[in-house]
Amino acid sequence: KLSWEPPLKPNSDILYYIVRIWNETTETWQNVTGTSVIIHVDSESRYNASVSSWTRLGDGGVLIYISFTSGEAEPTDPPQNVTVVNVTASSLTLTWHPPTQPNGIIVHYTVYISENNTMTEKKIPVSNLPIPASHDSPFIYNLKRLIGGSNYTIWMTSSTIQGDGGVRSKPLTVLLPEDAAPLSAKH
Repeated sequence: KLSWEPPLKPNSDILYYIVRIWNETTETWQNVTGTSVIIHVDSESRYNASVSSWTRLGDGGVLIYISFTSGEAEPTDPPQNVTVVNVTASSLTLTWHPPTQPNGIIVHYTVYISENNTMTEKKIPVSNLPIPASHDSPFIYNLKRLIGGSNYTIWMTSSTIQGDGGVRSKPLTVLLPEDAAPLSAKH
């Protein structure tokens, strides 16, 4: 929210204000009759804002000029393209891409694993993940100590320091193969 005080001695009655918000890539203008406006900006970006008053005589001049940086927010979408690969009787590998709208720096991903009415969660700090080979390469994480023959439902969230935004990936259901039965020795 951007708000301001009207000029103490305008040259005439103020008809409206022009609010201009801009940064290196975008610019918006709004005409408002009150002394505040809700502005929508990207997280972690530097912006400039100016407010000019307008009267029947024309431009009443710039009332304020400020620069500001917006803070981090929660992601507005979940990890993308979550996929299960390399399924064994006791492990599986997850691959995924970051959210398209992280609204800050992703500090960790959480993997939720549901099996037979039991849910566990595993927080994975980004600093513990191998760096993807390229910008287009996915993150990779191995889930181990799973039980063969079990049916698992898995989904993920991503979090900034503000939280996960309540958005999660589409649940995936995976049936792990049974453990191979040990061979019995015949004499």
